[in-house]
Amino acid sequence: MKIKKILIGTGVALATGMALYHACVIKKGKDFEASFDKSPGSMDEIVLYGGKMKDYRDQTMQDTKIGAFFGGMQLDFSDVVTEKNAYRMDISIINGGLNIIVPDNFKLKIVDTCKFGGIADHTVCMDPEHAVALSVFADITCGGLNFENAPE
Repeated sequence: MKIKKILIGTGVALATGMALYHACVIKKGKDFEASFDKSPGSMDEIVLYGGKMKDYRDQTMQDTKIGAFFGGMQLDFSDVVTEKNAYRMDISIINGGLNIIVPDNFKLKIVDTCKFGGIADHTVCMDPEHAVALSVFADITCGGLNFENAPE
């Protein structure tokens, strides 16, 4: 009888803890999503609890904010049109991952804060004389970020 009460009590405590955890995660996800610009002209991208792929072919590059919350995303900027010589990219990752493909004339400068995660920069700037500077400010918690050039 005593074991039965212990098992029931443990089950109730576990179910209550899981419900509270999921409620907090869902609220945190909504707060995370609210900080992004969702207007039609914005290049801001966010993924929540899933994955997506996006290609920016022939779009004009602009400063952008990118986020992944419990999900992953691949963004292809390899065919963007550049009108300036410098751009800014703010990235937030919480339990997720990003793969970002940039043109071979982009020169990256990465400033990061990584907690249980990391960044890989596999880009090569082919024309340093006429490079477009991309300043990346990344905040990563339990996730990863990869930059690469488009495959030949």
